[in-house]
Amino acid sequence: MSSDNNTMAKIKPLSNSNYPEWSGEMKAWLMRNGLWRLVSKKEVKPPKEGEDLNKWEAKAEKAAGEIYLMVENDQRVHFRGHEEDPIQMWKLLEDAHLSKKPGARFNAYDDLFNIRKQDDETLVDLGVRIEGLGSKRQCRLSRT
Repeated sequence: MSSDNNTMAKIKPLSNSNYPEWSGEMKAWLMRNGLWRLVSKKEVKPPKEGEDLNKWEAKAEKAAGEIYLMVENDQRVHFRGHEEDPIQMWKLLEDAHLSKKPGARFNAYDDLFNIRKQDDETLVDLGVRIEGLGSKRQCRLSRT
């Protein structure tokens, strides 16, 4: 990792309403800093003590710190007790923000199917509005 990565991310911290945007930007930030492979479990924890384990644990601490700092205080309750485990932190935040309940899916589809073009709205504006709604609801609709 290069030394210029020590600056804070310019990501709006996770709140109750911005998980889709936050998760995409946070994933990109972690990728840029060489930490996403660890958070996504592609880089597995070495099984035995040694230099490799020490390096993995140092990266895990950095990833956990990045996630912690990019979450608003009221969202930290979702991963309390797992502040040193970035894999679990990411999973718990995802679980908390991606509702898998039938009611939430119904509401997401209802919102999507009830979009109508406003009289003073251009087709481009309508498309942007639909895309924005789709990106906010995408995870909810596609998860089972």
